[in-house]
Amino acid sequence: MSAKREVVLYRCPTPTDFLCPCGAVARKLRRLGVEYRTERVPYRRSARPEIEELTGQRRVPVLIDGDEVISDSKRIIEYLEWSRGGER
Repeated sequence: MSAKREVVLYRCPTPTDFLCPCGAVARKLRRLGVEYRTERVPYRRSARPEIEELTGQRRVPVLIDGDEVISDSKRIIEYLEWSRGGER
């Protein structure tokens, strides 16, 4: 029996999915039916040590998919389309 890999989206605290790149990734995950956990990080980049530890930079969104760590919304969406067979 294979363990299901956890998917985590680190994103800004913006409450809507239409004002920032983080929301574009969240919409794509929902469209593909991917179960994921959301971790909201502060607006201030200096208050994001966990993001810097994961990626070496402080920008979000960041997607963790098992052992994969992907940053930048466009790269995350491309990754999801490639790995999950999603349409544009």
